Amino acid sequence: MLGAGGIRGEAGEKLARLAFERGVNYVDTSPDYSATGSEQAVGRAIRGMRDQIFLATKFCTPIGHLPPGTPVANYKRAIEESLQRLGTDYVDLVHIHSCDEVERLMDPNVHEAFDRLKEEGKVRFLGVSSHTPKLVEVANQAVDSGRFDVMMLAYHHGLWAPVPEIISRARREQDMGVVAMKTLKGAKHRGLVDFQDVADAYSQAALKWTLGNSDVSCAVISFREPQHVDEYLYASGQTLTAEDRRTLDRYDQAIAGTYCAPHCGECLNHCPMDLPIPDILRHRMYFEDYGQEKEAMRLYARLERNASVCASCSAPCQDTCPGGISIQQRLDETHAMLSVG
Repeated sequence: MLGAGGIRGEAGEKLARLAFERGVNYVDTSPDYSATGSEQAVGRAIRGMRDQIFLATKFCTPIGHLPPGTPVANYKRAIEESLQRLGTDYVDLVHIHSCDEVERLMDPNVHEAFDRLKEEGKVRFLGVSSHTPKLVEVANQAVDSGRFDVMMLAYHHGLWAPVPEIISRARREQDMGVVAMKTLKGAKHRGLVDFQDVADAYSQAALKWTLGNSDVSCAVISFREPQHVDEYLYASGQTLTAEDRRTLDRYDQAIAGTYCAPHCGECLNHCPMDLPIPDILRHRMYFEDYGQEKEAMRLYARLERNASVCASCSAPCQDTCPGGISIQQRLDETHAMLSVG
């Protein structure tokens, strides 16, 4: 499954085409990926083969999420503008994007908009994506509601217990499709000096681990370079080996104290400035590990509150991270890294 978050321009179009030629038939994009550049590149890439591709996008605008209470007409317009950029008259799946609150998940207006769009033949299935500290609450509500056909969750090796059970419940109780994302657990394998000898093996081991769960329908992973097509597809249909497990353990040791789990949030109640700490560290991940420097800086600049306040804070958050992150130091570094000027 092609994650199109980093795809843009002619190079992105060619990369998507290469993936399609190799058998990839599911594309995940969004209006806010590369400031509409992703949808435009995907739209050009699927010309002449739309009926061979399962196409997913999001209830979203190029500048961000649609809040609860957004008028039905605005929700519909967001999808209709995506259809124009994608050059198609329908999408297979539309997600409530990066959902971090039940209120947004269950907004009556978004559900009415979906129902109308489905009646008009512009969408087929409704999904929800989440990689936020409220993932467990949001995902459980999505299952309980019976409204959703698909959920896309952060799911990777070394994950804490509630997520696998939610995935199992979604399949068992609602027959939902389950898409795994954030499967490379930070994708730090290319930048770790002592990890270069097994960097390719790590990405393949991580995907084998994820797809080894029979309740997972597929995995979305961002293709950014032509080499990724071979690197990632090699893992498809393969079984996790003992050597793979050793590689995953070695990776966990290498990233200790630097990886912010996307569904944790233990630090949030200890921040007197109410900073979105997981978002800040995720933007750093985009900059440092994903090679999306401009996008990371753009997202950081959009935050209502940033880590500039951390330098003068007494840091009650400091020892709260189960993963051992030195939070104040990490946030100070991130602010210096992502600030413009």
